[in-house]
Amino acid sequence: MLHSDSLVLAEEAVPLVSWGIAGWALAGALLGGTIAAVAIPRLLAHRESSPRWRSVSGCSAAAGLAAGILAVRFDGIELVAFGFLAGVGVVLAAIDLLERRLPGRLVLPSYGVLGGLLVLEAAVTERWSNLLTALAAALLVALAYLLVALASRGGLGSGDVKFGGLLGMAMGWQGWSAVVTGTAVGWLGAAAVLLVLRILGRRPGTMPMGPFLLAGALFALVPG
Repeated sequence: MLHSDSLVLAEEAVPLVSWGIAGWALAGALLGGTIAAVAIPRLLAHRESSPRWRSVSGCSAAAGLAAGILAVRFDGIELVAFGFLAGVGVVLAAIDLLERRLPGRLVLPSYGVLGGLLVLEAAVTERWSNLLTALAAALLVALAYLLVALASRGGLGSGDVKFGGLLGMAMGWQGWSAVVTGTAVGWLGAAAVLLVLRILGRRPGTMPMGPFLLAGALFALVPG
């Protein structure tokens, strides 16, 4: 039988958790919007197609939603690391949708930030095996994508290879099952959309893989 003081504590805990998730969602929205406002105009090859407020607000909303969902599963340094990945990822996905490319000028520095945060988390929690798996997954996913890119002769770009490695690092922290699940979900999602487009009689020249790879990675991270 629950005492009245236990019920009061439980009732107080729920709003605190909700406010915490809302706070992380707001932080993610600010991060995504800031990265979009600063990076996208500088990284687009065609400056005349620089995004207006819709692109920035879209990235902000997507990053905020992702950060809020991640906050249900993670906390502390892990949440900062994966929240950063979500913020950078939605901006990269937006660029991929606009120009069908994932600029290395944004992907490569993200390796250092994400990797540094995971090293810090490993040092604090002594989860060195997770870190080793993350690094191995980044290498193996990037290598696998490179082989696909070479075999497809342009079907997969160098940006996809780099972005895949970055996502592989995040998924690898959660284990090999997350790597397999996230990669499979991303590719199956892209295949499903491509099939629907062909049924509708549309033939896209190049499929932007960034949004699908990011969605698959986030899908794999949350269940843990």
